[in-house]
Amino acid sequence: MGVSLNSFRIKIGVRISLVIIFGFSGIYVLTQTYFWLVSIWLFLFMSITFYDLIRYIERSKRDLSNFLLGIQQNDFSNTYSLKRANKLDFELNHAYTTIINEFQKLRREKESNYHFLQAVVEHSGIPLIGYSEGNLEITLMNGAAKELFKKPHLTSVKAISRIDPTLGQVVSRLESGQKELVKVVIDNELLNLSVIAKEIKLDEGWYKLISFQNIKTELDEKEIESWQKLIRVLTHEIKNSAIPISTLTEVINQMITDETGELRDLSKLDPEDLEDLKIGIRTVQKRSKGLVSFVNAYGQLAKIPEPSIKKVNVSNLIKEVTALLQHDYQKNHIKLNASSNESLFIHVDAEMIEQVLINLLKNAREALHDNRSGEVTVQSYLKSHQTIISVKDNGPGIDHETLEQIFIPFYTTKKEGSGIGLSLSLQIMRAHKGKLKVHSQPGKGTTFDLIF
Repeated sequence: MGVSLNSFRIKIGVRISLVIIFGFSGIYVLTQTYFWLVSIWLFLFMSITFYDLIRYIERSKRDLSNFLLGIQQNDFSNTYSLKRANKLDFELNHAYTTIINEFQKLRREKESNYHFLQAVVEHSGIPLIGYSEGNLEITLMNGAAKELFKKPHLTSVKAISRIDPTLGQVVSRLESGQKELVKVVIDNELLNLSVIAKEIKLDEGWYKLISFQNIKTELDEKEIESWQKLIRVLTHEIKNSAIPISTLTEVINQMITDETGELRDLSKLDPEDLEDLKIGIRTVQKRSKGLVSFVNAYGQLAKIPEPSIKKVNVSNLIKEVTALLQHDYQKNHIKLNASSNESLFIHVDAEMIEQVLINLLKNAREALHDNRSGEVTVQSYLKSHQTIISVKDNGPGIDHETLEQIFIPFYTTKKEGSGIGLSLSLQIMRAHKGKLKVHSQPGKGTTFDLIF
């Protein structure tokens, strides 16, 4: 390439030199001699040489301009001949051709990837729409979305609001990575849609991709499964009270009535029978009160009040709860640790979240009642834009079978437990649009995570 550039310079230099020589020679001949006709020829040669110089320079400039303009306009259809060209032109044209071929290759790959992704989106069974956050115009709508909304196309997010106002609001307000469950009626059909948003930065600005998944079938199956588990627990609890009551009332009835069903003279009963009668009545009373308490507990579980949301410092929340239970832990020789990020804030009902933490800490303390080296740690941290409060113990852990049932109302492994603490805690977290997750292995302790 260096030799070719030298050749280019030499050719330019020769042409400029010829223009100067012909020009000065023409002037000299015209002014100093009588051969004016020769001067005309000299000026003509100078003009031809000057024109050739300009044409030679402009040709190189034109090729470069066309090449750069093609790149600017995304047009790679220009061709550059490699035949009958000098060495410099050959190398330049070869470089242009190589670059254009690379651009064409990249364009083909880009188009191929675009068509591939378009086919994947179109054939996806999950309804997808995409819209620009600037003008809310929908530019992507796959076949599954058309089938879901019963529309061949939607022009903007406002069109979704016309189908269902609540769904339109959810689509507009969801941030990237957020998920929300929405009940909608489309074409007289009730759907439970799980709506997930993802923001993408494009050249034109921010673009939001929304997926809609009808999970009504899955929810129905889970609901049936939950009802079956709940009915089993309810049946067990009611039987535990109803069967002894039924048995005792039958025994008492036999004691106070004769064979004909008439009431006996209770004054004729011996002291031992009277004592048995008194114990039986007390037992019936106790079991009846237990059944009433059970029903009241069910009512409490079914009626979670609306949270009064306020901005709360997580560190202060943890300190207040641990201070409340510290004495109880010390009495049971269990170490209670607390660590928190002072700058973390959450928007919650402080009293309700305190109740969740108290439930979890009491459960942890009871799990460690026989462990002299028992230790419970409460900590908070930020992870993936989520604030997490974790309660971790080094207790015996929970086996897999129990782990599947601990959030079922009234399920308990404790002798005196009501079985509503964790169920209530889960409902409180759901009321805050949060999550309550548990991680446990037998012999390796248990961790509960409150995720906001």
